[in-house]
Amino acid sequence: MRYLPVLFLALLLASCIDPYDPKLVGGERYLVFDGVLTNAPGPYRFVLSLSAGYNSTQSVFDQRVTGAVVSVADDAGVVTRFLDAGKGSYVSPAGFRGQVGRRYTLAVRYKEQTYQSEPEPMQPVPDIASVTWTYLPKPSANSPGVFPVLISLNDPTDTENYYQWDWTHFEQPNFCVLYRPPNSNITYQKNCCSDCWNITRSTGEIIMASDQLVNGNTLAGQRIAEVPYISNDPYYLTIGQQSVSRRAYQYWQTVQTLTGNVGSVFDATPATLTGNIKNQKADGLPMLGYFQVSARKQRIVYITRLRAATLPYAPTAYPLWPDCEPCTESLYRTGTKPEGWK
Repeated sequence: MRYLPVLFLALLLASCIDPYDPKLVGGERYLVFDGVLTNAPGPYRFVLSLSAGYNSTQSVFDQRVTGAVVSVADDAGVVTRFLDAGKGSYVSPAGFRGQVGRRYTLAVRYKEQTYQSEPEPMQPVPDIASVTWTYLPKPSANSPGVFPVLISLNDPTDTENYYQWDWTHFEQPNFCVLYRPPNSNITYQKNCCSDCWNITRSTGEIIMASDQLVNGNTLAGQRIAEVPYISNDPYYLTIGQQSVSRRAYQYWQTVQTLTGNVGSVFDATPATLTGNIKNQKADGLPMLGYFQVSARKQRIVYITRLRAATLPYAPTAYPLWPDCEPCTESLYRTGTKPEGWK
């Protein structure tokens, strides 16, 4: 296979919040692009890194690329340069925002190599029409039941539409950290010193659908998330709905196939994963990844968990330690109250 690190890219792009890094290396190292341009309020953040090939102890997460020139051009000829924020991040300038109906092209210059994407349209996306959920009992005494969350939307007529979804959950924790004092066999829980929210995201899940079977009608019963029944408290959920192009949809379906075909000698051989970003030199090294352009709508819902016939699954409780723990900002925790929090 020509591009050996390609399977790792699939795993990277669909990585979980605690990313799986198989430390693949050996052979060429390729630039990897990760980022989505939407019409939601910015700033937008693109990430450039170097891939790792097969059979290596190197980690791609330490191979972020700085010093590149990253820009986005629309079909009206307006070019917007992204700012190098360090650690491989390139951020859009203040005031820049994607517009529905425009087509956008990504350009990257790095070490005498020039890359350019194919133009990607920002197609409109309808509102989420409804959100429903129903309790499913727990499969065993040692696991919680769940509330599958389903959405519906009214698909536009006379157009070919492809959709992508994501979700984010905020929750105030019962404690901030588990703590075991020196020379002790007892684990305690420390409360947070201030208001704090844990953050869980759907990172790593590929949730997509097309209107092939429902064109112009209601797309109903699309499964978005599963809410665990570990409390009777309402469950805060932000659901994002995005439009994607046909090619982006096909790309992510391929990623889903590649990351799902593991563990058996009878699995399909991974195909070369071709994105929409090309080196402008015919014999130049490729760039991995996909420049995605999406219109976005989102909806905040509270999933009530009072419809179950049983009590919620109770997680392990620990004694309380007298000192508190600061709420440290991270990808998984924040001290800023989420939008729409009740």
